[in-house]
Amino acid sequence: RARARDARPRADPETAAPPTRSAELARAFAPGASRADGARVSAARASADSGHPRDCVQSAPSIMPTALLMQQSGPQAGPQGQSKTVTVTITGEHEHVISGYSLLKGIGDGEPIASDRFAVGGHEWVLLFYPDGKRSTSDPNAPSPADDPYAALFVALIGEGPRPQGVVTSVNGRVVRAFHRFTLVDQSDGGRHITKGRQRDQGAVKISCARQDPNARNCHGYRKFVRRSVLESPNNGYLKDDTIVIRYEIELVVTSGGALNRPKQLAPAIDVGAFPTLGDQIRTLLTEDADKTDVVFEVEGERFPAHSLVVAARSSAFRAMLRTGAEMREGSEGIIRIGDVRAPVFRALLQFLYSDELPDGTGRNTSAEFASRRADGDDEAQYAYALAKSEASARRRAFANRGGSGGASSSSPFGVPADAPELDIAMTQHLLVAADRFDLTRLRAMCEAKLCDTVEVETAATTLALAEQNHALALKQACLQFVASHLGEVMLTEGYKHMEESCPNLASELLKTVAQQNQAAAAAAVANA
Repeated sequence: RARARDARPRADPETAAPPTRSAELARAFAPGASRADGARVSAARASADSGHPRDCVQSAPSIMPTALLMQQSGPQAGPQGQSKTVTVTITGEHEHVISGYSLLKGIGDGEPIASDRFAVGGHEWVLLFYPDGKRSTSDPNAPSPADDPYAALFVALIGEGPRPQGVVTSVNGRVVRAFHRFTLVDQSDGGRHITKGRQRDQGAVKISCARQDPNARNCHGYRKFVRRSVLESPNNGYLKDDTIVIRYEIELVVTSGGALNRPKQLAPAIDVGAFPTLGDQIRTLLTEDADKTDVVFEVEGERFPAHSLVVAARSSAFRAMLRTGAEMREGSEGIIRIGDVRAPVFRALLQFLYSDELPDGTGRNTSAEFASRRADGDDEAQYAYALAKSEASARRRAFANRGGSGGASSSSPFGVPADAPELDIAMTQHLLVAADRFDLTRLRAMCEAKLCDTVEVETAATTLALAEQNHALALKQACLQFVASHLGEVMLTEGYKHMEESCPNLASELLKTVAQQNQAAAAAAVANA
């Protein structure tokens, strides 16, 4: 290549055309370019700025000046586009003392004694000790019950907090990786503890976070942790005063940095339920703006002032009543007389129109109420429902006391005590009838749900008749099933006689429901035979 360059014809310096700016730039950025080349490029740029005719040619691509500026700025501070991940371990430990060990013998294979929950790395764990072992039917090497039995020890991942750490998404779903060490303590101070666990060179154990999946591996431990004979020998010191001590240590592997390890963005803990709702604020219209009411309802001689705009927006029946004025009492402008409704029932109905809830708080947290009815004994759902009702009661008291009177009956906008008890069955039945009459479908559904939860022998037939007469289909089905299952007892009640007189067509539906239940019971008996 050197000879080829030498063989090329050389231009006469006096006759050769002066180099263009593009050529000078290209030579300046060629490999091995000298500082002089860079200086000439700078001079060429200065000349171009001054309008020298020699540089009135097409300039180099725009990337060149940028590269030149980078060269002039000196060496860069560091590599561009760098990222970093850091993997560490979070350690935790738990000690579980089991007293009365002798009473646990014979508890059965696979029956654990659990520790309290403890938290490490934002996860909840529990120790599971199996005094009679945990034999696997699928493991061909599992010890036989006739052999010297083993006690088993495991740790299980049972929950996680709002900020769980170390969660990795793998082909098996969300998992955490950790090193676990289990120790049976020598209580004789002999130092002969029995410890089992993973070493660092063996790699961390993966535990699934899918607690609801029965096939997921959400625990780790040893089926053959210690032989019962070794554990119970008085010479070993593991069993002292009928007590054993188990220590557990965990090192949770946590990786930070990188696109796959971004922490979950959590909203701040704001209790939205602590703030007043639209119903809370509209309800105050009857206390703070009582002078602005423009309509009065008269029920059983008791008058209830209200705002026509509110009641008309909530009920098509009231809207038609206000538009036509058909129910206005002659000679008393603005007074509407309501018949066939008891005053306490109308008071509760009016409270619903303004607040969208009943006096006992039903309706404030509909999702919690629904979950509670469908929880089948779920303590957490029942607790959520009770908490919602408690918050509703507290909020009612706060709004009722804004007037400063402090009296329960006088401070409430509707004359209902701020801590009113839960509605009874009779009141709820009357509200159901009123809700159907005034086309309040949400109130009717709330009453249906309440009555479905309180169906009993004495009131089942009466409630069934009400459901039939007031288009409460879900309540009707619930009552039909209950009455069919307790037909002999329900037939002895006064409500059943009332149902036969008011809704004679229900007798045939009851017989049909009884037949369906008998068929289902017979099919189940055949399937279990």
